[in-house]
Amino acid sequence: MSKPELNRAAALVAVGALALAGCGGSSEDAGGRLVVNLTDSPVDSAAEVVVVFTGLELKPADGEAISFDFDEEQSIDLLTLQGGGSVTLLDEQEIEAGRYEWIRLKVRAERNLQDGSYIAFDDSGERFPLWVPSGSQRGLQLVRSFAVAAGGVTSLTIDFDVRKSIVAPPGLAPNYILKPTLRLVDNLLVGAVAGDVDVAYLAQVQEVPDGEACAPGVYLFAGYDTVPDDQDTEDVPGNGADPVVYLPLEANEFGIASYLMPFIEAGEYQVAFTCDFDVDASAELSEHDPREDADPADRTMAWETVAVEVAAEETAEVNFLPSGTT
Repeated sequence: MSKPELNRAAALVAVGALALAGCGGSSEDAGGRLVVNLTDSPVDSAAEVVVVFTGLELKPADGEAISFDFDEEQSIDLLTLQGGGSVTLLDEQEIEAGRYEWIRLKVRAERNLQDGSYIAFDDSGERFPLWVPSGSQRGLQLVRSFAVAAGGVTSLTIDFDVRKSIVAPPGLAPNYILKPTLRLVDNLLVGAVAGDVDVAYLAQVQEVPDGEACAPGVYLFAGYDTVPDDQDTEDVPGNGADPVVYLPLEANEFGIASYLMPFIEAGEYQVAFTCDFDVDASAELSEHDPREDADPADRTMAWETVAVEVAAEETAEVNFLPSGTT
């Protein structure tokens, strides 16, 4: 049978605490404690996206990598964990204070593996293996430095974004390949962005033709002067920056769509609203082939942008409503 096409959506998720057994490090030399949490943005056409985590590794700036293995493999269905929560993968583990170069998530996601990571769809009870190329050896690595404070607790969150990251390559049936984008943030330095969007008003401002529907979405771009672009992970001439976070919007019975973007590092951003989210949710409708040069004038997504500054431990409210509406 043919495999269903994957559309992208977003949902931030939480995952329950995992027991760990450490190796490769000594608590006698520890100077701080580390908490590592997991959050996620999965696809919307799947019934289950289960990733099997087996442990993680940390690389000190001036030493060998430290490996932690879970007492038991943890099979986590990312689709059950929505609403801006997070899961604790490492809970106040004692490690040496100092700077670390990267974190690697250990996963069991091999080709043709029937009892490892998998994806299942609404229209079938079948499970398809999720394969991370070189996952058994390299896992899922985040190359970003962070510091563990001496005598304190450092709390990090990994945003496990599987949007546009699950593909069914020809010739590899029944396997799907998982290539998630991972984002690492320090929980002491993050805030959130939230708000309400009047979808009919957005369609009016963007001059959506009569008889056509607005496919609403909201994006967050780093920097006040960033040129908005779709999520394509390609750095090519003429291409704008990828969003930090992007979400579809779903209006309630009153035509208002509410959104929440948690775990956003403090800084300057643009919130961008569009009626063209279906362009980003479909490879066939994509603005341009990211392998080719693209003139910004040729882009097909329209944007309404609002500058916002995100402060740590605060939620910035950015609405898109008719003037005078609260």
